[in-house]
Amino acid sequence: MGLMKKKTTKPKLVLLDADIVIKAYEIGVWSELIDRVQIVVTSIVARDEALFYSKELGKIPEEINLLELIKEGKISELTASNTEISILLDNFDRVFIEGLHKGEVEARALIYSGKALEYNFCSGDKVAIQGLAMIGYSYLGISMEKLLYGVGLQKKLSHEFTDLYFKKWLKIGNQRFVTKNGLNKSKK
Repeated sequence: MGLMKKKTTKPKLVLLDADIVIKAYEIGVWSELIDRVQIVVTSIVARDEALFYSKELGKIPEEINLLELIKEGKISELTASNTEISILLDNFDRVFIEGLHKGEVEARALIYSGKALEYNFCSGDKVAIQGLAMIGYSYLGISMEKLLYGVGLQKKLSHEFTDLYFKKWLKIGNQRFVTKNGLNKSKK
């Protein structure tokens, strides 16, 4: 009888929101996470949103200097075109759009355009999570808790990074997808 391999839930490719990058650094798992999954960030997250300034160091910690990590080939970067972003935004009403950060918009645009369909999107932001479901891609979402568990980096996390929280806002986003609440009503 041959050896049976344990089935793993390890995500191969993960598109991270800025809050996940910063939280992974804060709880001491960022370097290990880079070693265990293929991390991708949007150009906006890399250049604007994940610029976590450490008062103790007086600069951005090298461990989360995303531009340097991209340059070194340790993580990857994806960029959505202005057209892809406009097409995505056309799906939402103005009020919902105001709740999204630019990096979250770019991530959603990459998914909606088909450029990032092989990535699991990870965020702790309730509006970002809802937005993923509202464009019909809830199956691509993953909580930070589930991501870390899947690669053997279990940590106690604040509520917004738990699987329970993620599923709650994904469910609300799926309901909004059906009711069209937050979506552009003139779209099919």
